[in-house]
Amino acid sequence: MKRFIIKGPNKAVKGEVNISGAKNSCLPLMAASILFKNKVILKNVAFVKDVHTMKDLLVSLGAKVDFSISKKMMTISNRAIHKLTVPYNLVSTMRAGVLTMGPLLARYPQKKIKVALGGGCALGVRDTNWHLAGFRSLGALNKLDKGYVNISTKKGLIGNMYKFPKVTVTGTSNLIMASIFAKGSHLIKNISIEPEVIDLINFLNNSGADIKFLGKRSIKVTGVKELINGTHNIIGDRIEAFSYLCVGAITNGKIKVKNINPNHLSSEISILKKIGCKIFVKENSISMYPTKKLRPIKIKTGPWPSFATDNMPLLLAVLSTVPGRSQIEETIFSNRFMAAPELNRMGASIKIKKNNAIIIGQKLTAASCISSDLRTTFSIILGAIAAKGESTLARVYHGLRGYYKLETKLRKVGIKIKSRN
Repeated sequence: MKRFIIKGPNKAVKGEVNISGAKNSCLPLMAASILFKNKVILKNVAFVKDVHTMKDLLVSLGAKVDFSISKKMMTISNRAIHKLTVPYNLVSTMRAGVLTMGPLLARYPQKKIKVALGGGCALGVRDTNWHLAGFRSLGALNKLDKGYVNISTKKGLIGNMYKFPKVTVTGTSNLIMASIFAKGSHLIKNISIEPEVIDLINFLNNSGADIKFLGKRSIKVTGVKELINGTHNIIGDRIEAFSYLCVGAITNGKIKVKNINPNHLSSEISILKKIGCKIFVKENSISMYPTKKLRPIKIKTGPWPSFATDNMPLLLAVLSTVPGRSQIEETIFSNRFMAAPELNRMGASIKIKKNNAIIIGQKLTAASCISSDLRTTFSIILGAIAAKGESTLARVYHGLRGYYKLETKLRKVGIKIKSRN
C-alpha cells in the first residue's frame, strides 16, 4: 500500500501550481450526463480516483465514457437505455454515487430505480433523507431494502415545492437534476449556492434546462421536454487551490495558484490575510508572499460563502504552527477533526471539545501517521512539511481520490516528498 515519505522542515518554498478542474464539480456533472439523450463533453477534467470510479459507475449503467487525459477532456454518450440499479461496489468508496438518483429518476420516472447507499469520507452523518424528501415532493416514493434505496412514481414527476431543512450540496444537486423534466415548475428553497452547484446549474441551463433564481437560496425549475447535447468547462478546484496556499503559509513561502477564480475563495483569502499572510489576487490567480509573522485566529466554518468545511483541516495544520491560541468551530460535519490526533503525534497541541478545536501553536517534529479521509491526507502532509525530521504517511489513497498529481505538484514547489509501497 502506497505511503508518502516527507522530510522537513521545508521552508520558504517557491513556485507556481496549475489548479485542476474541481472534483466536486466534475462528479455531479458526470451524473447529470444521464439526463442527456446524446452526448456530453466535459473539459478541464482532473482524472483523480473518484472520477475514474464515477466513470465505472456510468459504464455499468450503460453509458459510454471516453477519456482524453492529455486534453483534460471526457466524452459521455447515453444513447442506450440505462440500467436502473446502481451497485454497492461502485458507490461504497465514493459518496457522489448518490448523485445518480436524481437524473435516473428524471429520465425514468415510472420505472423502479435502485441505488445503493454510498460511502466516501467518514465525516459523520451524511444520510440521504433530505434527498429522498425532495424526491417525495415531486411525487416519488421510496423504501430501503437490503442496503438499496428503491425509488419509483406511478404518475410521473409533478412540480411542487420543497425547502431543505439545512443547506446540503449533494441534496441540492440531486433535486435540481430530478426536477429537470417534471411537469410544471418545482420551487426549491434553502439551496446550496456553492460554486460547484452554480457550475451544475450553468451547465444545465446552457444545455436547454430552465432554472431561474428567485432569491439568494431559492430557485424555480421549470420542466423541459428533453436535453440532447451538452459541453462544459469545469471550474477550478477551490479546495486544491487553498491547499497549496496553505503550503505557502506553513513554510512562509512564495506560492502562486493559477486557473482559479479568487471569488470562490473570498472567505479563505480573508482569513489568510487576518493571520498575517500577504495575498494578491488577479482575475484567475492568487499569489502569496513571505511575511514576518503569522497570528492566531478564531473562525467558524459554514456553507458558502462562509469558510468551507473542506478547507478547515488544512487551516488546522497551519494554525498548529502559529504561536498563540486559535480556535475553529466546525458547523457542518460531526467528525471533521480527524487530522487532529495525527498532528498531535507530531507535537501539535490540539484539543477537541464537541465541535470546537482549541489550538496552541508550537513547533512540530516528524512522526509516522495514518490518513483517514481526503482532506485529512493533505492536512497531515502540511504538518509533515513543517515538522523536523522524516515523517511517514500511510493510506494516502484517500488523498488521491481528490488531488491530481499530488506528489508532482508538491515537488515542483520544493517539498521533499517521495512515495513508497
